[in-house]
Amino acid sequence: MEYTELSDYDLPAGVVTSWTPRADAGRWQQDPRDLSPGHEAHLRDSEPGSWIGSVLRVPGPYEPEPLRRAIHAWVSRHEVLRTTVTRDAGAGWRRVTAPAEAVAIRDLVVGHLTGDQVTALLPSLLADVSPTAWPHCVLATVVPEPAGGSSSAAGPESFVLAFGADHSVMDAYSQLLWFEEIVSLYDAARRGVPDAELRALEVGSHVDFSADDRKLAMTLAADGEPVHRWLDFLGSGATFPRYGSDGITHPAADAAEAALRQASRSEWLAGTDQTDDLSARSRARGASAQSGVLALFAHAARRVHGIDRLRFVLPMHTRYAPQHAAAVGWYVGLCPVDLDLDGVDPVLRAVDSGRVVDGTALTAAVERVHAAVAAGKPLVRYSFARIAELGGITDGPHLAVSYVDTRFVPGAERWSTWDARTLRSPAYGTDELYLWFLRTHDGLNVSARYPDTPEAHAAMDALVEELRACFRAFGTAGLSEAVA
Repeated sequence: MEYTELSDYDLPAGVVTSWTPRADAGRWQQDPRDLSPGHEAHLRDSEPGSWIGSVLRVPGPYEPEPLRRAIHAWVSRHEVLRTTVTRDAGAGWRRVTAPAEAVAIRDLVVGHLTGDQVTALLPSLLADVSPTAWPHCVLATVVPEPAGGSSSAAGPESFVLAFGADHSVMDAYSQLLWFEEIVSLYDAARRGVPDAELRALEVGSHVDFSADDRKLAMTLAADGEPVHRWLDFLGSGATFPRYGSDGITHPAADAAEAALRQASRSEWLAGTDQTDDLSARSRARGASAQSGVLALFAHAARRVHGIDRLRFVLPMHTRYAPQHAAAVGWYVGLCPVDLDLDGVDPVLRAVDSGRVVDGTALTAAVERVHAAVAAGKPLVRYSFARIAELGGITDGPHLAVSYVDTRFVPGAERWSTWDARTLRSPAYGTDELYLWFLRTHDGLNVSARYPDTPEAHAAMDALVEELRACFRAFGTAGLSEAVA
């Protein structure tokens, strides 16, 4: 599993079809449930063409009608995919929702395209979503052309299926859940399972979650602890920290820099054995694998960029209620992490055979990460959009680091077979560095987007190589003594 842009996915030549939810104008119903502060902020600040999604090669032959029924069942199951907003003069945004029976899935055959044409067209199809115009999710298929009477490079009896969604209805976990759910629905539809049974999935609604999130946010006060703690983290000027001080990220000097497309990369850092080793050592110290990975990241940043104090935003899920565990929606809060490694020895130390892990230093780093995350975690449940409003914060995150363990998501063991991948749209500018650490059945991957500048490329090259060196050291002959 990797998290990349669609341009990095191997798309075949074939027949492209778009699949779009539709509902008659008269079937929309006024919905009294409030929008979350984060949703309102997204309506205000979102950039055109911004989306997230997923893509896979669906096993089995392409059958349009079962696929239509599967997509309809998916949209029916998750209320957030059937709701939108309208402008109410003088009252701001209002929610309207369509019942499942009012939704239809329209297919439009674009035509037979070459591989290059598919690669050029598909991102624009998936980017045809916005926070203010429903549908907020669209899908597309690519049915490969036969080659010499046999199946195409996409594999025997398979086809490409992808979706793009607006951030207001989708988070990273929703992207991951989609793979198993849509494949299972398609299989069931091909077997003739009735529509009512396909739609039957008892999950919570993100619309309800949003209303509850707003109620909680409205209990915050400008002089309350959550606002003060965020302002303390941001410091003078209420600005978010950046990565380092040597120009790796910086405010855009002009419109041309602001429009500069960011670089994107995906790298494998470690296999399963090395990742499991780090996880076990972290758990032995009462921490998590997340703390171990962030500790190695912090040490790598210190070694290659001289950063002793690393301050960043850690996105964390807000799926606290069991009914929301399998729901589609945006369940994400922000955790401020202030990590000071001053006085902690380097995790790697030199020996005759190379470099090995110093267990004492690793333990100290893991414990500091665990404490830093624990300090910020209580703030995750409170809407940052509301905190920003109360605290007069107008800046946004410049350094975000995410960790997701995907191994226990339903269907994860089959993702490699399906060539499954989560997607993000291109981003622009020079002022952000985002890192996503993904733990999978294949090991540990890091995806990143960052300024497309020589300085940022060199910084990321050095960071990735140092992280790999850390993980390589877990397999050295001197490990048992070094980590005693």
